[in-house]
Amino acid sequence: MLSSDARAFVGQFVELSYRDRKGDSSSVVAEVFDVNFLPLKGPCLITDVGDFRLDWITSVTATQQARAA
Repeated sequence: MLSSDARAFVGQFVELSYRDRKGDSSSVVAEVFDVNFLPLKGPCLITDVGDFRLDWITSVTATQQARAA
């Protein structure tokens, strides 16, 4: 995912699918706060549940619902 594509999701709740360090796929619903460059990580999607490297993200889909508490 390119940072220009990721910026379209800032301020939205999204369903985010990504690969972790081991290559396993995971999915989470998160609110996107920002897209920024983090030292030692590179370009990342900054969310309420953590930072996700853009090169590890496999798909992002906007959702209308907030994640369950």
